[in-house]
Amino acid sequence: MKHVQCVNYINLDCEKGMCALSKLIVPIDGEGSEACPNFKAAPVCGNCACFSGRDDHGIGTCTGFEKENWAYANCGAFCCEHYKAIQG
Repeated sequence: MKHVQCVNYINLDCEKGMCALSKLIVPIDGEGSEACPNFKAAPVCGNCACFSGRDDHGIGTCTGFEKENWAYANCGAFCCEHYKAIQG
């Protein structure tokens, strides 16, 4: 897991963000991007029980609504009324 996948991550620009808990600047990827012990998975489609069939590009199917549709695994699900976390 990486900082960018945490609910406490605040995006600053295309390269870095900030941890809302520690106030440290953290990179999106590369050295120093690993999650800390306070990691809590952010709500994204790929971490939802309604998401399945992820392909190599991170695209899968959302089965949480009346009509199934494709979705990106890293799409934010903060406001989704059918989001059901499977981890974190």
